Amino acid sequence: MTDITLRVPKTATTPPVPDGDAVLVDGSTIHLRALVAEDRAALVSFFGGLSPESRHRRFFSTLTNIGPALLERFLDVDQNRAIAVVAERAGEIVGIGQAHRSESGRAGPDLEPSAEVAFAVLDSMQGLGIATLLLESLASQARSVGIKHFTATTSSDNTAMRGVFQAAGFVTVVERDPSDVSLVTIRFSILDDAVAAMARHHRENLATAASLQPLLKPRSIAVIGASRNPTAVGGRVLHELVSHGFTGAVVPVNPYAETLGGLAVVRSIADVPIPIDLAIVATPAEQVVGIVEQCASVGVRSVLVLSAGFSEIGGEGRERQRLLLAAVRNGGMRLVGPNCLGIVTTDPAVRMYAAFTSLDVTPGALAMMSQSGAVAIAIVSLARDMGVGFSSIVSVGNKADVSGNDLLEYWDQDTRTKVIALYLESFGNPRKFGRIARQVSRNKPILAIKAARSAAGVRAAASHTAALAADDATVDALFEQAGVLRVDEPTELLTLASALVHVPLPKGRRVAIVGNAGGLAILAADAASYENLLLATLTDDTIEALRGVAPDNAAVTNPIDLTALATATQLRDATEHVLADSGVDAVIVVLISMDAPTTAAYRAALDSLVERSPKPIIAVLAASPTATSSDAPGSGSKVSVPVAFSTREAALVLRRMAERSEWLGRLEGPDLPIPDADLARIRVIVKTWLIEQPNGGSLDAVAAARIMDIAGVAVNQPVLAADEDAAVDAAQRIGYPVCLKAANPNLAHRSDVGGVHLALGDDFSVAAAFRSLQHDLRNDMQGALVQAMSSPGVEMIVGLQNSIGFGPTVLVGSGGRTAELWRDTAIHLAPLSRTAAAAMLASLRSFPLLNGFRGAPCLDSDAVVDAIVRVAQLGDAVPELRDITINPVIVHATGVTAVDVKMTLSSEEVNGRNELRLLRNH
Repeated sequence: MTDITLRVPKTATTPPVPDGDAVLVDGSTIHLRALVAEDRAALVSFFGGLSPESRHRRFFSTLTNIGPALLERFLDVDQNRAIAVVAERAGEIVGIGQAHRSESGRAGPDLEPSAEVAFAVLDSMQGLGIATLLLESLASQARSVGIKHFTATTSSDNTAMRGVFQAAGFVTVVERDPSDVSLVTIRFSILDDAVAAMARHHRENLATAASLQPLLKPRSIAVIGASRNPTAVGGRVLHELVSHGFTGAVVPVNPYAETLGGLAVVRSIADVPIPIDLAIVATPAEQVVGIVEQCASVGVRSVLVLSAGFSEIGGEGRERQRLLLAAVRNGGMRLVGPNCLGIVTTDPAVRMYAAFTSLDVTPGALAMMSQSGAVAIAIVSLARDMGVGFSSIVSVGNKADVSGNDLLEYWDQDTRTKVIALYLESFGNPRKFGRIARQVSRNKPILAIKAARSAAGVRAAASHTAALAADDATVDALFEQAGVLRVDEPTELLTLASALVHVPLPKGRRVAIVGNAGGLAILAADAASYENLLLATLTDDTIEALRGVAPDNAAVTNPIDLTALATATQLRDATEHVLADSGVDAVIVVLISMDAPTTAAYRAALDSLVERSPKPIIAVLAASPTATSSDAPGSGSKVSVPVAFSTREAALVLRRMAERSEWLGRLEGPDLPIPDADLARIRVIVKTWLIEQPNGGSLDAVAAARIMDIAGVAVNQPVLAADEDAAVDAAQRIGYPVCLKAANPNLAHRSDVGGVHLALGDDFSVAAAFRSLQHDLRNDMQGALVQAMSSPGVEMIVGLQNSIGFGPTVLVGSGGRTAELWRDTAIHLAPLSRTAAAAMLASLRSFPLLNGFRGAPCLDSDAVVDAIVRVAQLGDAVPELRDITINPVIVHATGVTAVDVKMTLSSEEVNGRNELRLLRNH
């Protein structure tokens, strides 16, 4: 077959080079990277390791060695002609995939660009999903250079290759070769549609969950660094494993002891007589890398490194952690840590307490990941007092490998886990977190405490968008889109988790309050209002029923005060009547108890309701000094009713539950491409500009306006004038009135420094304004922009911030000079649908201004939605776009006009679009 050059202009996007680690279906890992010329010897070795059958399927021949011509074809790594990816483990190639431009360059009914694809995988590694990973990587790279179809020629009985394509979600067409009936040609589109994405994510979920089985449910554990010293980390973790009755085999590893904790000791991991699922390493940091390399050599499946002294200390520690991860990857293992507290699994079939401190964990349905060991200890201690149990706990420490993303996928498939809690201090890949969390949230609630909320680093004031889209606001948007419920305190997290385990979600926000103390009931009503809950209006039938069961002096309208005389039976009956009211979605019960028996009776009454109520009940139980501590709220007694520490916390929990109910019921429209936005043309403009400005920077206003116009956003086009005469000439051509602005794109707020002159009605005014700019700004002026005056309307801001990990974050809000003063904004991570964009707009306090506020005419909010979606798609399609600010966008009765456009480009792609299941992006 003759190859021809991929005709890619110099300014086009080149294929992303794969470089990362991926999980196979058996839970082990491999490394994916581009094939390089230095792989010549490794390729010869790889070819020699293929069985005759595999060689025949790949080359239609029983070749016994790889000849020079074939070797050169493999090593054709010029991305203008071919794309090649290898999978390797422990430095050896175990699989290779290639895509060469087809001879005709076209395929399919639409004659779209095509490439021929082929794979080879070592026989010992087949069936683990390596070919599928290679295919996904090749397809991603091919799409970036405009290839839309793959073809593959293979033997008619090679069902395995067809299975790879179909498993990837691609729809294939099979054609027989008329000249050789033993051969078939398979054709398929490689466009990344929803079906292919769903198949890819499903495989990823299964593989990730499988890779964590040896960590969370091991059958055998080796404790390396086990010690007879009960205060040493190795001694503590061995004690915890044994004392909690780990159901598998435990092997202490210590070169200086014969027995520890009643168990026989081996001198090194190489001497362990059984296969090991999990090696726990508790040795000095400088020994860890060598120990993990030994673990890899004997087939250990996973590693938990408790030792500190890695990236958290900087410098030498960062390099040590890099070497540790390399050792783990070379062995195809998974790693929790380093610098972590450990792992607990309460499953009776496992009972693994692999931590170096005593964690008195109650078995239950809550799974927790924490980046901080101290926070994990604090939450476990609170949970014990509150009667909240855990299915498993993982302290990830430095997150060198296993992260929250991995654990979400594992817990999604864990039947003992009903609710997931995360304590996060940082994100590895927020974009990937959002995708995984959104998928998992459909099945199980995810709760998160995100620390470091303050703006530790303030972005440059040169961008309205950056100033308004603060880091924490972006995290809020990420969580809201993914259905993650954010809380601030451990008590809130545990109360919410208990509620999600024990009571159903509310169908709305209408709340009834039942109590035995008027003051507490009023506080609960205030808290409900603060948390955007609605005080339900009870029906006449409900009020009449309450009069029949309440004490004589009770107040039976919402909030309901049963008085201090109410018995547990009266409390139960009254609450039951309120729950039966069709206008009530949830009930907050607020009680003061004078003694321990009354407290117990109240709880028993509420428990009996919770067991059969289709609506949620949250209790606030305040114990008087005469009630014993063992009967006080949060004592650890196992009750069904969730108990909050305050009325505010009870209201917060119900609001979060209502938000989850609303999120689950939300149907978001598809993210459809806009046909008239020529994104390919914009990419060429951006690449061309970056060739001339390799360090990136701010685009001039004319170029920025041109890009937005191509993207389909109506722009009041500026004309650049270098001198006074050119400004007058431009104004005459545009037509008066006009405005004149300083052209320097790096001026943050032109109006603040006299850089804007509006409503200029004649030549003299334009000339005078130009001279004024020259006087006030001098060298900061960089010429002037002449624009027509836009017709009046409501001023909005639409912007985009493209950051590492988070990718494109889209912003809409009240605009103009006061945008940063009012900070009336909504944020959404791209991509987003029109439905999501419309919801962003409707959430603004200023939205009524577009919607006929106080008799004013309705403006074209649909045009604003269209602009939001177009900016989002532009940011997603052009990763070099670091920042876009369109302020103001003037909204008219029909359409919108972008008056001022600022864009910043970066030579680095920052939006993190290409996941490819690479673990380094966790």
